[in-house]
Amino acid sequence: MKRKVAEIILILLFYLIQVTFGNAIGIGGITPNLLIILPVLFGFFKGRNEGMLVGFLSGVMYDLFFSSLLGYFSGIFYKEYEKVEVLIPLAMIMASDFVFEFLSYIGNFLLHNRLNVDFFLRRFIMPEVVYTLVVALVLYYPLMKFDSILDIQWKKRKKGILDEGSI
Repeated sequence: MKRKVAEIILILLFYLIQVTFGNAIGIGGITPNLLIILPVLFGFFKGRNEGMLVGFLSGVMYDLFFSSLLGYFSGIFYKEYEKVEVLIPLAMIMASDFVFEFLSYIGNFLLHNRLNVDFFLRRFIMPEVVYTLVVALVLYYPLMKFDSILDIQWKKRKKGILDEGSI
C-alpha cells in the first residue's frame, strides 16, 4: 500500500512538473514527456503489472490510455536484465515515445489531411524523443534508488520486521 501511494505521488509530481514547468524546461518548443518515462522504467524495474499500473495512472493523468500498454510491454524485460543496464530501458523509452508521438500525429494531424509526415518527424517527434531520452538518463538512477528504497521497506514489512506503528 505504501508503495502504491508513493508511486501515485511520484506520478502526480511528474505530471505537475510536465504541466507547470514544461515550457520552462522546453528547448525550442520541445518538452520531454515525463509520463512516458515512468511507466517504462517501473515496468522494467518491477514487471508487467507494475508497469501497466503506473502506465494506466500516468495515462489517466495525461488523459490518454495508451501509455499503460507501454508500461506493460516494458515489463516483458523484467528480470531479464540487470537494473544497472541503462541501454535497454533507454531504448524502450525511445521506442515508446516515438510510438506515442507517431500515434498522436496520426490522431491529431493525419486524420485531418495533414500529410507532411517528414516535417512532423523532423520538427516535433524526433526532437522530443531525443530530449525525453536525455531527461530519462538523468532520472534513471534516482528512480532506480527510489524503487530500491520502496523494495527494502516492502521486504521488511513482509518479513514482519516492521510493526504497523512504524509505517
